Amino acid sequence: VGQDITELRALMQQSQTVADDLSRIMDTANAPIFGVDTEGRVTVWNRKAAKITGFSYDEAAGRRFVGDFIQTTQQELVQDMLDTALKGKVVNDFELVLYSKQGEERDILFNATPRWGAEGELVGVIGVGQDITELQA
Repeated sequence: VGQDITELRALMQQSQTVADDLSRIMDTANAPIFGVDTEGRVTVWNRKAAKITGFSYDEAAGRRFVGDFIQTTQQELVQDMLDTALKGKVVNDFELVLYSKQGEERDILFNATPRWGAEGELVGVIGVGQDITELQA
């Protein structure tokens, strides 16, 4: 017994096209975009994040966002912010200090939102930032 899957294939192709478009937008955005899994390990690190920090995606992926990239005095506050987002709540206008590969501090105004998986489960946090270092000077 056969079944016509033409419509299903078209929907799958459309979904893939949308996913590819979103991936390109995130990677080329003129804002740092970071993502972590439920353990706080980096899963998303776009080009602007790499430019600001000096760490490529390959260097950042899998590392602890808070422990490896956040100023020591802010680690508890930033972890609390991530924990709030990991409870399904959006966090807006949170200021944090990132360390660059060269040891420089970068002031980032950050919005964090929960990231949901295909089955509706919480899989991490995605954050979009704005480098406000020059504005703070």
